[in-house]
Amino acid sequence: MSVRGKELRNSIAGMSLYNSNGAVDPGSTGFKYAIDTLTYIRSRVTEQRFYEISIADYLPLDVGEAAWSDEIVQNQTFTQGGSFFDGDIDTLSGNGRIATVDTALAPKRMPVKTWAKQAGWTIPEIEKAARSGNWDVVSSKLEGLKKNWDLGIQRTAFLGHPSTPDLTGLVNNQDVNVDTTTITGPINGLSDSDFQAFVGSLLQEFYDNSNSTTLPDTFLMPTDDYLGLGRAASATNPHISRLQYMLDAFRAMTGNAGFQILPLTYLIPDHSFGELTNPRYVLYKNEQDTLSMSIPVDFTMLQADTSNQLLWSQPAYGQYSGVLVMRVPEVLYFDDES
Repeated sequence: MSVRGKELRNSIAGMSLYNSNGAVDPGSTGFKYAIDTLTYIRSRVTEQRFYEISIADYLPLDVGEAAWSDEIVQNQTFTQGGSFFDGDIDTLSGNGRIATVDTALAPKRMPVKTWAKQAGWTIPEIEKAARSGNWDVVSSKLEGLKKNWDLGIQRTAFLGHPSTPDLTGLVNNQDVNVDTTTITGPINGLSDSDFQAFVGSLLQEFYDNSNSTTLPDTFLMPTDDYLGLGRAASATNPHISRLQYMLDAFRAMTGNAGFQILPLTYLIPDHSFGELTNPRYVLYKNEQDTLSMSIPVDFTMLQADTSNQLLWSQPAYGQYSGVLVMRVPEVLYFDDES
């Protein structure tokens, strides 16, 4: 995975989407580095910056429900009643037959993963770090443990689990339809006429996909396309950005002043961990009954422990699931295959 030829993965951390690439020589890490009498060591320490977003802004979260389960099952109900006009009765002939309305249940399933990792340190490590005067090695390792959980949950929320196909994320559910004709290039680069056509057709595509039952409230875009929407909407609308034009149009057409357009870096193929081959856009209804992600057991850290007072470890555990899409027609993917 690369951007402009720079490697995004670091073999030490094993994580992706952070901006330390090219800034740190792995051979220079450790307690020892050369200084002289004119060297000043700041007490401030600069930490890595990761790609982090608020998952709750993108989809509903169920935290603490179904703790220690191996699977989550949610039922859907279906009405089976035939046509409304089947209920017409002929009172003149004394027809006593009355049509019946019934319901049926269908389960949807999502596996649950149990997770555990630990941070470890030694007394010599603590003592050596203390001599640097500005680094708490234990706190740093524990923060790294929590960050590992946070980034993993974030990736799972959008891309699912790499080795469990049924544990899918928001942007790679195999049941969701994929439209490959509506978006034919980055939205920020469309001609004025193509941009107008796109804005005019997007919601109709979703409405048709939902069997003419509802309209969406959230549109996700690849971050690189989203960041270009600050340009003028068109030559005839030079004082409004394309982003604002889209928001105004979609909010007016859906009657929902809270309609959102959000960027998501995971929608860029190079940042999708191999899940996507084309830039993807996602239009959906951000409601609990439509989709949600479960975290049955949130991140829990236990007390530090040692068997010999020299080597210490502090474990943490949790449980997580993928994104369960209950109303599949209320999610629609758009792939740019240009």
